[in-house]
Amino acid sequence: METDNFFIFSITGGAGKNVLATAVVKAIKKAYPETNIIILTAHRDVWLYNPNVYRIYVHGNTPNFYQDYIKDKKNVKVFCIDPYFTNDYILKKKHLIEIWCDLINVPYNNEKPELFFNQREVEFVKNFYNINNSSKIFIIQTNGGTQTDVKISWMRDLPMDIAQKVVNKYFNEGYRVIHIRRDDQPTLNNTEQFVGGLRELFSIIRFSQKRLFIDSVSQHIASALQKESTVVWVRNSPEVLGYSFHDNIVTKAEDEIDMLPNAGTFEPYDITGNIYQCPFKEGTKLFDEEEIIESINKQQNTIELI
Repeated sequence: METDNFFIFSITGGAGKNVLATAVVKAIKKAYPETNIIILTAHRDVWLYNPNVYRIYVHGNTPNFYQDYIKDKKNVKVFCIDPYFTNDYILKKKHLIEIWCDLINVPYNNEKPELFFNQREVEFVKNFYNINNSSKIFIIQTNGGTQTDVKISWMRDLPMDIAQKVVNKYFNEGYRVIHIRRDDQPTLNNTEQFVGGLRELFSIIRFSQKRLFIDSVSQHIASALQKESTVVWVRNSPEVLGYSFHDNIVTKAEDEIDMLPNAGTFEPYDITGNIYQCPFKEGTKLFDEEEIIESINKQQNTIELI
């Protein structure tokens, strides 16, 4: 039975942040099992079929929202605070999921992100990509972001020369290499570009056997799907934004150029990875491709078909 017991959870930011937030919503539902959780987001696809969610609305497309869920409602709770602007996040004291739970004042019991599917969408991706029991799929994401004016990010992206060496190895071993990137981002030889929306991306990662990601949406998806992945980190922290489930490789390169005068107010670098803030000298090697390959080889060589 529908009631006026609503918890309105507004999320700003990208798809990866929304996938991470599914763990927060799981914690909210445990703390308030009788409440109807309403999601406000720009990434509706993340929340489809989630049993913890009552309704999903896209920011800017909420006719009658106030009348339906806030006006004269006695039991409504509204949460729209961005955890990025908290003391614990700025000082990197806790993981973002725990920080978010603390803000909402719900217990954090190691909840993890989760995604849900229907039968037909899974079958569609399997047929569209011609995936079968003999498929060998290696997925790589080298660049992130949804802002079309930011094509590369020194803070997060995997250097393309290293990425190409890794790709060549698995391509020569008979893997079908699928590259997650925008049309305006750098290409890799021996790969095919992922074509599809966010829901299709969920499924193709689910069907993959080997994965190499950066700190972007794919590593959050892989965590939600329990697909162990290799994730490389340039300056963001896996302790705050990553998952111990993955094999996280953090660069050992130290800052060589003092870029801190150009830092933001609360962060040492622009989170978008403005290339003019890059603190490395020309020729600095951020990662060892052999270490990355060794990590990828440890991943279980299985594929899930239903």
